[in-house]
Amino acid sequence: MRPRSSSLLALAVVAGVACEKLPAAPEPPNQPPTAAFFFTPVAPIYAGQSVVVFNGIGSADRDGQVVGYQWDFGDGTTPETGGPVVQHTFPATGARCLNVTYGVSLLVSDDKGARAVASQDVTVTQGPAPTAPECQPPR
Repeated sequence: MRPRSSSLLALAVVAGVACEKLPAAPEPPNQPPTAAFFFTPVAPIYAGQSVVVFNGIGSADRDGQVVGYQWDFGDGTTPETGGPVVQHTFPATGARCLNVTYGVSLLVSDDKGARAVASQDVTVTQGPAPTAPECQPPR
């Protein structure tokens, strides 16, 4: 019976060593957010007249939250830092009978500093519309 008691003692010693506190598991890496937006109206948009609503509420972050929205309208105006929904009027350039395409982008950032960008083209009419009679060449 002695071998059995020394086996129990050895087992008790090994069991005590196995209960060490392990370091915490590392946090998983931050996943970047996803940027997405739509705008209304889509057409017609008249320079200096139409107020366009841009909506980035579809932007998301799977492992946190979107905390920053920066809108760049591609028309030379200062980029706008704000919320997910903004309004913008594209400036009149003085040109006439012309459609101008601007690249609009939304940069979103998440609560851990990761960023993502979405871009879309927006066609703006410098009035009158190119199809207006006064914009047609004389016959």
